[in-house]
Amino acid sequence: MDDEFDRDGARGTSIWGLPLLVALFGCLLLALASVFASALLRRQDFATSLLSGVGAGLVLWLAVLAVGLRARQWPVIVGALVALPAAGALAAIGAERIFAARASGDARTFAELEVEKDGSVSLPSGAANGGPVSAAYFAALAQGERDATAYAQAFGRFNLAALGSPYSLGQAPEAVADCGAIGDMEKLAREQSRAAAARIADVMTAIDTSEFGAPVKQGAGAIVGADDVDALLANRIETIRAIRAQCALLAKRSWRNDGGYFGFSNAADAAAFKAIAAQRQAAAEALQRLQTSAHDKRVAGREKVRAALS
Repeated sequence: MDDEFDRDGARGTSIWGLPLLVALFGCLLLALASVFASALLRRQDFATSLLSGVGAGLVLWLAVLAVGLRARQWPVIVGALVALPAAGALAAIGAERIFAARASGDARTFAELEVEKDGSVSLPSGAANGGPVSAAYFAALAQGERDATAYAQAFGRFNLAALGSPYSLGQAPEAVADCGAIGDMEKLAREQSRAAAARIADVMTAIDTSEFGAPVKQGAGAIVGADDVDALLANRIETIRAIRAQCALLAKRSWRNDGGYFGFSNAADAAAFKAIAAQRQAAAEALQRLQTSAHDKRVAGREKVRAALS
């Protein structure tokens, strides 16, 4: 009887045994989870991660409790109730640091990019390999540049510079030989606008599903989504139509070289030419406003990313 009491007493007060092993194994699992969670799971907000870590610790403590009750190792049970949730919280903090370190390199692309006066963007060197979001934005900008080159080349075949002065048009009368073809540029403009919108949507999705923190996501999103694609398309179409109208008017040959400017003997044609010039000027000013707006949005987004990373 005394021997059994001694064994029971020892069993009730000693910390050595299976419950302690379960508790230590639980701590090891939480430490491993800190590493693998950052590789296998999407980043959550810190509060959710912390609560998940503490919850995982409590679940593991239930295993210690089940084993510890049979062994009556109360010190281990009580100690594990503190240690395992704390280990879970530390695991969440560790995972968050891994997420943050991995995301910061990708986010730095948006903190270090340069915004030109016209709202266009120059990415820092190495952006293509800076991370998944940086690579997506780099690819989108590169395709945008190729589209802009294709658009300029398509317009270039019309020799539109000749429409700017009577002398030039006199030297290149073929510039007004096929004014209707200028209208075909609207199709290219619409196609490129749809493609630009799709690229922006793809990069925005990459941002939304990234490991960036909320402030970085907001700043990067402001940079990527700064262009008003619909307004830019409307501006392009307005410009195309004005150029086509100017071409058609000059093709009537009712103009003359009036001191280096287009003069018209026909008052109606003179008024039409003046209206077209005003239309083109208004379109140019509208484009400048759109570019200024994009510039300001991108600068504000960049500063938000910089503040979040500082």
